[in-house]
Amino acid sequence: MGDSNNPLSDLNEILDSEPVKNLLSPVTKEVGEFLGTLANLCRFYATENLGKIFGKWEKFRHCGHPLSEEEYKKVMPLFPLASMVSDDELQEKWAALMESIATKEDCLPSFGLTLSQLTVEEVQYLDRLWKIVLEPTDFIAVHKPGRLPLQYITLVKTFDPSINAGVNSAEIEIFKQLLTEAQKANYEQLEEAQLVIDDLVRLRILGEDLVAEPDRYLEVGDKKVPFDRSQTIIRSQYSFTQYGVSFMQAVTASSIEYDEKS
Repeated sequence: MGDSNNPLSDLNEILDSEPVKNLLSPVTKEVGEFLGTLANLCRFYATENLGKIFGKWEKFRHCGHPLSEEEYKKVMPLFPLASMVSDDELQEKWAALMESIATKEDCLPSFGLTLSQLTVEEVQYLDRLWKIVLEPTDFIAVHKPGRLPLQYITLVKTFDPSINAGVNSAEIEIFKQLLTEAQKANYEQLEEAQLVIDDLVRLRILGEDLVAEPDRYLEVGDKKVPFDRSQTIIRSQYSFTQYGVSFMQAVTASSIEYDEKS
């Protein structure tokens, strides 16, 4: 295997291996030049990306203190994944994660793999949801900080306030010949929102639970009190998992605290 300190060493070995050369014959020379260019581009952008992340990371450090040997060992596995990130907003998340991994005991190594699977859109969406669950309430919540349950409609409207979530696939199938272009576009947006929600559930950042509740109710604090011949229905309820809470704390710059004198 390649050098563990060089995230592109394995790529370079693969590109230069005999099976690759044999497979790409008889245009070995042209392809070889292309692969050499590709490897150089990868090295250039990886170096540039890490440089930008380190620049953002520097402002999270303890008054600019350099990494200790122990901290370096903790964050080193993140470098290969972080080096492939060119988006400025995602780089900000990687910088925060590196500081969290280096300085906090409750940060899991898997946070890096999770972050590497998120798009910019998903990161922005998570930030909006995180802001909602951290808002002060006018009642005493029984849930831990960050784990406030969210209804499906809240998730959809947080993704895009313009989406009408009051449609389902059965209605679309039955009335598809009668739908206007605006209604079709709305359903496509709803499917996109559902795809993102499903992906966050897949990553275990969000959890989905089925809850029984009245269809007609009064809200008292965070409780729903049935009234007027209400019936029980089953709905999906979402919340940040404990993994999701810890992940958001690790990649959110405002949650990083340290002793200025250290």
